[in-house]
Amino acid sequence: MEHVNTVASASFFSYRNLGINSLRVRQMLSMLVLVALGVSLLGGGYLSMHSSRLMSDMMLKQQGVASQLLVNIPAFSDEAIITDQDRSELLQILSQHKFSEGFTDDGIKNEYYAYLENPETGVVRWQSKFPFEAKADSNNVASKQLIKPFHIADDLSDRPVLKERTLTAYNDQTKPILNFMVYSQHMRVQGQDPVRLVIAKSAIDFTNDWDHVQKNIIALFFSTLALVLISQLISNYFIITPIRDFEAEVKKIESGAQKAIEKAYPIELMEVKSAINTLINVEKGQKKRYRESLDNLAHSLKTPLAGLLANAQTNYEMKSDDHNDLVNEINHMCDIVAYQLKRAAVRAPNAMVEQQQLRPILYRLKGSLEKVYHQKTFDININVDELDKVRLESDDLIELFGNLMNNSCRFCDRVVEVSAKSETNFLVVDIDDDGMGFGVDSPSELLKRGMRDDSKTEGQGIGLAISNEIVEAAGGRIELKVSPQIGARVRLYLPH
Repeated sequence: MEHVNTVASASFFSYRNLGINSLRVRQMLSMLVLVALGVSLLGGGYLSMHSSRLMSDMMLKQQGVASQLLVNIPAFSDEAIITDQDRSELLQILSQHKFSEGFTDDGIKNEYYAYLENPETGVVRWQSKFPFEAKADSNNVASKQLIKPFHIADDLSDRPVLKERTLTAYNDQTKPILNFMVYSQHMRVQGQDPVRLVIAKSAIDFTNDWDHVQKNIIALFFSTLALVLISQLISNYFIITPIRDFEAEVKKIESGAQKAIEKAYPIELMEVKSAINTLINVEKGQKKRYRESLDNLAHSLKTPLAGLLANAQTNYEMKSDDHNDLVNEINHMCDIVAYQLKRAAVRAPNAMVEQQQLRPILYRLKGSLEKVYHQKTFDININVDELDKVRLESDDLIELFGNLMNNSCRFCDRVVEVSAKSETNFLVVDIDDDGMGFGVDSPSELLKRGMRDDSKTEGQGIGLAISNEIVEAAGGRIELKVSPQIGARVRLYLPH
């Protein structure tokens, strides 16, 4: 049964260690890791798809704008023939797509401009801020200062390129680096120098949109984790609470506060409940039958011995010394039988023993001992609280304190005192008397069977030995000391 108790404790109570060995903590951590990984993958995938879609939409839009500009900009027109209609159509395109005018923007949210340059020399042939001030093929340095040129070297093919690029603010090197989404298209016109069309739009909107999506994904990540954590706590409450109650009942059985598991539990725990209750009942039945068998054996052995003694005294004439020797030997045999039966009856350590109040047992023994030793004038003081309990059978307690208090009453002068104090795992009980104390150099030897401190008194020295066996079997210990009354002190460490 001890093994069953150990397995049950390991099975039902290990989750209370709040750490990696806790099933609740492991479940919660694994769920949070899975959710975090899932949300991260989904968020990263969505962010990548969103970025790709934004770039694709911007590429299509810029390609449309580039097609319109290439048809209407003066760089590809006959310079001698620039009609008012040409001007009107070009201005209409620039206004329709909200290109920046002059120096009204300088890298702010609405900055949007285009220019046409020679990719080999960097000469600007046309720009959108002042679309009619820079003549085609002009080497005028002022024409280059009307726009912010980019150093582009990755569009050597005829395929258009859309890429985020940086540039310092116009005519002011103290301002921070500005970000632009730059569309560039390298073209070769037969009979003319190669040209490159560059359309630059402030990346503030793109970056803000990216940041907004990123913040939403982060918010979704943490809100999902919070929801999962809350759901796990709720789940743990409804799932773990019955296990906690089950644990509490098993603890009460272990401490002796109740005899069986009584509450109703979910169906998954009912079989365990039934198995534990069955084991408890089986153990109690076996223990009862065991004690009854020992009592019957004691009676059956003592009766023939008593008959043998009576028959010898009645039917045989013996010398006085022989008669005394026979009586002593038969009494010795009775003591040996009693000792061996008591030793066999001492229970093995068992966590399912009810707690017993110590004070009523001590007062009952006090009354009995005062009658036994009525010829002596002494006091028996019981200083034990009503709440002091120990986890021993009542029969074992009566046997234990009956032996020890009887010894104290036999050897005391005027007082026997029993006191108790509670420690972490034990109730420490002191039995003191003001007698002659322990006369041997090593009092612990008296705990062995057959060892006696006073050979002039009756008995075979088995009282302390039986007491020691009872206490050790319960998981405690006995110490023999000197009492404050300069007599004997027996200190017991009894499990709560």
